[in-house]
Amino acid sequence: MEIMEQLIGTQIGLLVAFIATATLVVLAGIKLSVYGDALGDRTGLGNGLIGLVFLAGVTSLPELVVSLTSVLKAATPAIGADLATGNMLGSNVFNLLILAFMALLFSKKFQPSEMETPHTDSTVYGLVMLGLFSVAYLASNWGNFLAPGLDCTWFVLSLPVVYLTILMREHKQHQESDDEAKLPAGSKLTQIPAPQFYSVLLGLCGLIILGGVILSILGSRMALPPEQGGFGLEASLIGTIFLAISTSLPELVISFASIRMGFLDMAVGNVLGSNMFNLLIIFVADVALRKASLLANASSKHWTSVILILALTLMASALLRTKTRTAATIISILMIALYATAMTLFM
Repeated sequence: MEIMEQLIGTQIGLLVAFIATATLVVLAGIKLSVYGDALGDRTGLGNGLIGLVFLAGVTSLPELVVSLTSVLKAATPAIGADLATGNMLGSNVFNLLILAFMALLFSKKFQPSEMETPHTDSTVYGLVMLGLFSVAYLASNWGNFLAPGLDCTWFVLSLPVVYLTILMREHKQHQESDDEAKLPAGSKLTQIPAPQFYSVLLGLCGLIILGGVILSILGSRMALPPEQGGFGLEASLIGTIFLAISTSLPELVISFASIRMGFLDMAVGNVLGSNMFNLLIIFVADVALRKASLLANASSKHWTSVILILALTLMASALLRTKTRTAATIISILMIALYATAMTLFM
């Protein structure tokens, strides 16, 4: 343990640890994409729904762990609320950029018109969840009305209720669909005995989660002063930018791996599903804070991220309706430019 502390106590050691962990996440993410497709074949859910629910939940767990740690270990409720809220919102912003990166870097395989699931509903659901969060954020200034036992506001409590309703609706729509297309990469794994298949699947999930948590911890250490082995990053960058990007690396890896293998449905579902799942973090973190409202303690500066998520979601919806590479390229560049411009507000 002391050797590890000494290693990451230097800037070089910190970079080596970050690159090594990122490599582990990349390799596990590539493998998990293949197993995710096979899981869609085994369960009959299809890779679109697997990406929207299963992979989204797995890749969002690092954000959950980091936000909970921030709330439980912060010196004050305000600091914990800012880190948790900034991490969640920043991750959602970066996740939407993944769609733009996919359209630019994998233009030949980014063909939204050929997807089994158009994901139009998913973008609408994401906007509904964001709207509920916005109402809860705004209402946090009206008074500290907490639900008995849970110690979260009633508006925040609506987030998990609506999320479960969305999942039930998605599952019902899939059951009513007659499209049962299979992809060859997943079919090879359908012959593996169930215990072996699910053991490997859970192991890969564990590596993704552990890697994401370690990356977030390393990201926090990079904010330390240079004399303590960090890079002296300002605190305002930690939650909204650096921690958010670190914890979003699993989504990036799995989405890139999925589209490279032709699983565009899974890649898009992973991004949109992760953004919905991330909003549940506010509910969990609010309950963990105890006897206080998370959003009432969060800074008003996070409204910038809320507006940015709204704009990027609308642009992402347009991106997923494009029929030409030119249109996809233009929208993707605009999304990245908007992100770069908005991030200057946090510098």
